[in-house]
Amino acid sequence: MELNKNMFYTSVSGSYVAEEKWRKVRPKESSEYLNNPHKGLQTFQHFNGDPLFPGKTWKEEGPHTFEFVKKTPLTVEGHLPSSVCYNRWNWRTFEPEEGKFDFSVIENSLKVCRLRGQSLHIRMMAFSGGKECRLPDWYVNLDRTVKDYGNGYVEPDHNGKLYLKYWGRLIDKVCKKYGKNPLIDIIDTALTGPCGEGAGNTTAARAKSFVDIYLKNVPPSKLVVDVGQEFPYGVKKGTGFRANCFGDMRNYGHGVVPNGLGWNHHYDQYPKRIIEAGAAETWKHSLVVFETCWTPLEWYESRMPLEFLDFVLQQGLKFHCSLFMPKYSLLPKAYREKLMNFMKYLGYRFVPRYFKYESRINKDGKIKYELWLENTGVAPIYRELYALAFRFTRGRRKVIVHSKQDLRNWLPGDTWISETLTLPAGFENRKAVVEVALVRKETDLPAVKFAVEGIKADGWYRL
Repeated sequence: MELNKNMFYTSVSGSYVAEEKWRKVRPKESSEYLNNPHKGLQTFQHFNGDPLFPGKTWKEEGPHTFEFVKKTPLTVEGHLPSSVCYNRWNWRTFEPEEGKFDFSVIENSLKVCRLRGQSLHIRMMAFSGGKECRLPDWYVNLDRTVKDYGNGYVEPDHNGKLYLKYWGRLIDKVCKKYGKNPLIDIIDTALTGPCGEGAGNTTAARAKSFVDIYLKNVPPSKLVVDVGQEFPYGVKKGTGFRANCFGDMRNYGHGVVPNGLGWNHHYDQYPKRIIEAGAAETWKHSLVVFETCWTPLEWYESRMPLEFLDFVLQQGLKFHCSLFMPKYSLLPKAYREKLMNFMKYLGYRFVPRYFKYESRINKDGKIKYELWLENTGVAPIYRELYALAFRFTRGRRKVIVHSKQDLRNWLPGDTWISETLTLPAGFENRKAVVEVALVRKETDLPAVKFAVEGIKADGWYRL
């Protein structure tokens, strides 16, 4: 009798019964939008389920009052699903009196995020303009180099000793307290100008000093620097980056640029700054975040042609963006399908194309498998919180075994895995159900969805 190496042979009444040595599964890709963690669209100064800002408006100062309740539905009419909340506050909120710190807005935001299924992105701003958002009064009285421009707007000397000492102290305290909090996805560096978005006279040396304060207590992969003075140094140290005027196509100059008037972010800033800063491959290890200029409703009402919207979204994918923040105002109905498709491919999107695994567990409890996984998104997942896991169920007994794979290495394109898992005693020569999922390591609960059809209600995919 000639034996096939891909079969097991079991003797039954003197004859041989063949059994396949390997099982193969080829999942069907899903076209569904997956509201997975750490990617996609962000709510701004609001949480999932909150009412939208009216019209084309927004506020630069984050929430001070909070509703500690779950909400249904989490996605409100006129918006799209979100897994990340982005809140930012001014210095005077955190330190209303010199040396007296209040971080309750961050604590309360974390509580609401837990209830609403989001992680948190934060920024501390020295000031954001306007009387209620100006520098703390105590600091204005302390630092005589502060310039008063009228109408409540005052600006510090960004290179002054007192600014580094006191604003740096606040940054240091927040980063020490929250820099490694697993529910905080990102901390922005915000050094100069209104909202910390780069205007001002900051020197490269002073920008470096501030970035170093953040880096003392925050992993670089959780920091994003502005495309400003701190940009080259930050990305050299391993941080991600953010750009603040996504969608700016003013003075389109389609075919001809008006003399002296044809400047906009997409043509004149992003590609140049990213290349000059050596940031073209930053996305391989750290986040890229884009915030809109104005709001999509403003784009629509100013009659931005759809071809320009297509160009803008294509540029976001080209720059390997993971998060998009459109100010949490109404998204025009004419844009929603395009924005949803854009979000689908922001960050990571994991499609397991092929599983092959041994149909029997060896006597030593080992089982081999192979996996072809394709990341059809534009970036990896940047957090170490998750594991590829297999669940084996026999009767009432369940055991979950983690792969040794680091999901952060799953860049766009193909990953091929050949690995051996080891199970505890009791699963040899007995039938078991095999399932797979991407789980949160600390809980073993499915947390990141594969982009395939047939995932069970509990998040596992049966092989």
